[in-house]
Amino acid sequence: MKSDSVIINIARAAVCDEDALYDALARQVIGGAVLDVWYRYPAPGQEDNFRPANRPFHELDNVIMTPHASAWTEGLMERRWSVIAENMDRFAAGEPLLNHITRPA
Repeated sequence: MKSDSVIINIARAAVCDEDALYDALARQVIGGAVLDVWYRYPAPGQEDNFRPANRPFHELDNVIMTPHASAWTEGLMERRWSVIAENMDRFAAGEPLLNHITRPA
């Protein structure tokens, strides 16, 4: 990757090797990262003062971290309920559902 490259991960943490990513960011091999993913999750009772990664990404100036916030966009809930209502109407009418996925045999 180029030295001014920025990795944006809104998928899953495992997409990027945590140690390799931290090393590349800390040594400024790449320009930065925007992480909306967690490498670790707190056990019940550990929520206070919990870090979402094994490495201290939050200490790096070239990293922006958000708590799984990228999926929540303006209009998300309205669109979600609209599709649910449409599918309920379709089901009642015996019509094919929207976004239906058929599992391969």
